[in-house]
Parts: sequence; C-alpha cells; structure tokens
Amino acid sequence: MNDTATPPGRQTRKTTEKPPSGKQRILETAERLFATRGFPEVSAAEIVREAGVAHGLLFHHFGSMESLYAEVSRLAAQRMNEAQEHSFRGRTPRDQVGSFLRAHVKAVKQRQGDALFRARSHNVSINTEIAEIWEASRQQAIGRICAAIGVPEPTRKIRACMRAWIGFHDQLVLAWLADRSVTESEVLELTLRQLDHLASEVLGVELDRGA
Repeated sequence: MNDTATPPGRQTRKTTEKPPSGKQRILETAERLFATRGFPEVSAAEIVREAGVAHGLLFHHFGSMESLYAEVSRLAAQRMNEAQEHSFRGRTPRDQVGSFLRAHVKAVKQRQGDALFRARSHNVSINTEIAEIWEASRQQAIGRICAAIGVPEPTRKIRACMRAWIGFHDQLVLAWLADRSVTESEVLELTLRQLDHLASEVLGVELDRGA
C-alpha cells in the first residue's frame, strides 16, 4: 500500500489570499493604460474589457472617468513620493540631488504617456484637480531637496526659487520625452547646473561639501 498521507508535522498550506476586487482591477488596469498612452486616449470600454468587469462597475465605484483618473493620479503620486523619499543617496548634497533626479526621471519615463498629457493640458477642464495632486508632490520633493542641500526650513522666497527650478527640470524632461531635443544625460546636467546657480546666488550653500 502506498503511503500518500502528509508526513507528521507538515500540513498542506491553503492559499487564503483573495483575488483582487473588481474595483482594484479597474484601478490597476486604468493606471497601466493612462501611464502608457495618456488619459484622452483611453476609453471606459477598454478599461473594463481589460479588467474583466462589467461596464457599469467603473461608474458605480468612481462616478466618472475623470474621477477614476484623479484616483489613479493620487495613487501614482503617492508611490512616486515614497520611492523618491529613499532616493537621496551619496556623499555630498550634489550626489544626493543627482540620485533623486535620476530616480524622478526613471519614474516619469515609466508614466510617459500620462506625463506628456499633463504637461500639454493646462487648459483642460479636468486638469485642476490633477494639477493640485502633482503640485503637492512637487512641494514634497522641494522640501526633501532643501533638507538634503542644507536648507531644512526654506523661506517662501527659497521655495519660489526652487519651484521655478523644478519647472525648468520639468520642461527639460518634456523636451526629452516629446521629441528628444535634449538627451536624458543633458536633462540631469542642465538641471544640476541651474541648481549650482541657485546654491551660490540665493541659497548660500555648497553642493560639494562632504556629508
């Protein structure tokens, strides 16, 4: 007789993890499609078809495509903030900011379709809420950068200057993604060069000082 019983001390583990809900499948599918192609190029029909849910479920949970896009944007911004929080690595402030910038460029590249849409849609009616989500993310980044370079409590003037610097970086990233008029390495080089100017003329800090 073959002994096929489970040996003493060993028990078969049953999978208790629940499959993702319909709402979660919608969010995951929408995020992937928005990130790849941008909001205007994605339809509700495509999302529910790829998510494998009924068409009405999207509107039951989110009310509209615009609200779904806002929720996807909040989740994406939160993940980006968490990743960037741990990206400041290096011996000097310049090294740490450079590490942050590389992490940011990588994250934007992964959401290229959405990044291009947001950069080009300042006059779109749904853009206000989305702009607020991503502006809050930028302000968090500014706070972390200021701490890294030695300005832990930036004044309003410094925050305004750093916001302008972030805007300069955003435009370079857009040029890189849209038509490759600049290279990825030039995005990083030119962004850091502008920070050099701010550091010496406005912030009064040394980017190459040792940790």
